[in-house]
Amino acid sequence: MARKVVTAKAVRPTAETTGKAGGGETTRKLDRGPLPGLYGYNLRIAQVAVFENFVEVVGDGLADRMGGLTPGRFSLLVLLKANPGINQTALSRGVGVDKSTLTPALDQLEKKGLVQRERTAKDRRTYALSLSPAGEALLAELMAKVMLHEKNIVAGLSPGERSTLNRLLKKMAKSLGSEAVE
Repeated sequence: MARKVVTAKAVRPTAETTGKAGGGETTRKLDRGPLPGLYGYNLRIAQVAVFENFVEVVGDGLADRMGGLTPGRFSLLVLLKANPGINQTALSRGVGVDKSTLTPALDQLEKKGLVQRERTAKDRRTYALSLSPAGEALLAELMAKVMLHEKNIVAGLSPGERSTLNRLLKKMAKSLGSEAVE
């Protein structure tokens, strides 16, 4: 199995068989020390690969319409569709981020006309959040592409491994205190 070199952009195979990098210069094998045995390192490498595939599959056109493409923003759209009128606190728990992280993303989605904020009659400091018609249309377009992306993520896994992976990821997140898992 070819070793991989971590670059700022992605995980790429080394030139072990040729001993040369892309420009013809000789390369040195990267010694990762204990990193390959660390769960966090492997989760991060997988997350980078998953994120890059998401961007590749969904494409730039939809990315621009979202105000910047991220799986996190996709999750926001899904949760807003499923929970119209949700407040920002509940939404932040649902995606596993604090409100200060969520606010700029919601601001951008609102500027793009994808999210609507309405003050609640009960508490004028609180907003009820929902998708706009444009947000619903964009989410419908995204779903087919995201389903392809999901297939790509688990393409190398058996059905049993897929189930185990999902179960273990949820268990890990929950054990670390995440409120975003059921």
